[in-house]
Amino acid sequence: MKTSQDQIDNQIDTQTSVSQQAESGSMDNTFSQTLSELIVEKKDRQANILLDQLTSWLHGKKTKRQTEAISHLTDCLELLIAHREWQRMEKLLPAVAQALALAAEDDDVVWQIITALSIFAAYQIEIGQYAPARKALLIFSGPDALQNASEDICTQAKQLVNDLATRPLMELLLIEYLYDIHKGEDAGRLLVLFGERAAEFLIDPQSLQQSRGKPDALLKLFEQIGQKAEKSLGALLHRTRDWYLLRNSIKMLGEIGTSSCFADVTALLSHDDLRVKGEVLRAASKIESKDKKDFFLKALRSVPKQLKEPVVALLGDIPDSSLVAPLADLLDRSVHTQTKAGYQLRITICKTLGKIGSVKAIPTLKKIIADHADSDKEGRGASEKLVQAAEQAIQYINHGGKYKAHRNTANTLSVPLKNNPVAARETNIVQIAMSGDQARATSQLFDLIVECVHKKDFYNAERLKERFNEINPNALTEIIQATELIEQEKNGVQVRGYLEIWSNLLRELTAEEFSAIYHELENQDLQPDEVLVNQGDKNDELFFINHGMIKTFYQKAGRRVYVKNLSGGDLAGENFFNASVWTISMTAQTESKISILKRSSFVRWQEAFPGLEEKLRAFYNRSNDVQDLFLRKGLNRRAFERYQLARKVEFQLINNQGNSMGQRFRGRLSDISQGGLAMKFHLSQKKHIRVLFGRKLHISIPVAGKPPELNVYGLVLSINPVQEERNEYKLHLVFDTPMEQEALQQVLG
Repeated sequence: MKTSQDQIDNQIDTQTSVSQQAESGSMDNTFSQTLSELIVEKKDRQANILLDQLTSWLHGKKTKRQTEAISHLTDCLELLIAHREWQRMEKLLPAVAQALALAAEDDDVVWQIITALSIFAAYQIEIGQYAPARKALLIFSGPDALQNASEDICTQAKQLVNDLATRPLMELLLIEYLYDIHKGEDAGRLLVLFGERAAEFLIDPQSLQQSRGKPDALLKLFEQIGQKAEKSLGALLHRTRDWYLLRNSIKMLGEIGTSSCFADVTALLSHDDLRVKGEVLRAASKIESKDKKDFFLKALRSVPKQLKEPVVALLGDIPDSSLVAPLADLLDRSVHTQTKAGYQLRITICKTLGKIGSVKAIPTLKKIIADHADSDKEGRGASEKLVQAAEQAIQYINHGGKYKAHRNTANTLSVPLKNNPVAARETNIVQIAMSGDQARATSQLFDLIVECVHKKDFYNAERLKERFNEINPNALTEIIQATELIEQEKNGVQVRGYLEIWSNLLRELTAEEFSAIYHELENQDLQPDEVLVNQGDKNDELFFINHGMIKTFYQKAGRRVYVKNLSGGDLAGENFFNASVWTISMTAQTESKISILKRSSFVRWQEAFPGLEEKLRAFYNRSNDVQDLFLRKGLNRRAFERYQLARKVEFQLINNQGNSMGQRFRGRLSDISQGGLAMKFHLSQKKHIRVLFGRKLHISIPVAGKPPELNVYGLVLSINPVQEERNEYKLHLVFDTPMEQEALQQVLG
């Protein structure tokens, strides 16, 4: 055994040898052997000196020295992998990137480096360290990597990355990205690196189910994948019914899409949702395709009247004189529509004809000017705008596109129309708003709208209502009241106003919270006997009953059992706050008006309004007494008798093929019947509830006898909190097939 002094002398000799080798300006063939000995003998400082010198040579300017250093580096990488020196290898990654760039045309060296990097990345992924794994993979798979390498090397490098992107790994990365606050960001960034392969995985039905309720997170992955996600996004358009995910996927394709996705996008113009249709039009206008003109001409004939004007405006971006004739025909057909929307459509047609810039449009535009030269007093304001648009379009055409029509700047408000009976007061309100007194301008604008409505001057009332968007777009109360007042005076039907119906809710929410809800609501009219939701549906929407009567009931033994009627001011939404299927059905008993809040819309506000969900839940629990009625009336919806039972069980998720997924969890039975069971369990994060809801489970129940456990399979129908502060929840499950009486007796003992 060496003495302490011998060890000190040996350390000094080794350090001197390393320093002399570094100072000599060359590294001999013993470099790898020396480094290996230093690592084995745990002489970390000397090993680091050697590696630092290697790095400095790679970044130097002497070509011969760089070539020698690259050769030693490839040996060094193999050595570090053999000794499992992963930390040292991670510190060398910048030097490895430099070496790969310098040796780009040497296939053997490049392949050695790429292989070493993939081994390092695989290990880091195995231990859950996604950031260094991604850093290593980017060295040879990033957008600017391997630019000078051979095609064969590029193909092999791509295959190495694809080999790492296994489905189990991507499933794990997706779950951690969605639900793990610590690893989520790194997991998502690694998943994105897998590019086209990751995009294909994300549109798989199981992945879409996993991401349900988190459309923004899913869309962010597609956005970061970028151009490589185009094909998968096009396929996603045919796989999802979520309008929000659909609309934003279309929007993304409008930004990154090429002509190959044009057909997938434009096919959705037939979608029922106006928001989706509108996004299709905007995306189609951005994607270059030879079919663009034909698509927009077809859209001009087929879209609802609300979208005619946007289609006309987008046609202005296609400088084709053949568009003049169909636009002129539309102008002729709309001449008899003496409404604000009709005038606005004609104004937009004039502007579009000007943008197209064809002299063929001049006769049509001159006819517009002549026809509206002597308009009556009632339509004078709209006519002035139409004539002005036609004149500006002619000027634009005559000046070869160099003439710019006047547009209001973002910092000014438009001037009131001349010779309008409310012009003086409107001008004063505009000046008040521009001076910064928003509240007084809002109040005076609302008062002026009320006066116009009482005088049956609906033209000015409608026009002035639009002023809120310029003066104070957050004046939600005034906007709602003005809309209701105009509609009631026009139709002569007095119904309770929206603010009156929901006054109790308004008292519990801030103006910002109520505004957030109001702007996300979708309105729907129901006819008598029209179905709103069916028992057993997984619908997760919240229904606001504004007007009419909604009947609630449930089916049992082939007959309907009435529960109660809902009317204006009532809420319904069994699956909005807690993950569950609907246990009742709802149909309209009379003509009814409802507003719908989608769960996916609501989730997007969580950061902006963290207390809003609890406020809305508390209001819902006080106002919706359907579940209490079941108890008070003794209404029993169960087909099988339930038995109280406390017993520990284990459960596990299974996929559609019946195969087990992931780890086993523990729970405790609460009750059981031939049809299903209920059990309590702990869940670390509340957001995982909706991941379990609607999924298949395999549950193992201990029993006396052989085998010592009974295996049952079923579907999760609901998950409700028992004690949220302790992360305890109760799960209700329905068996795939009813349990035999003999098996139930075995469980009950």
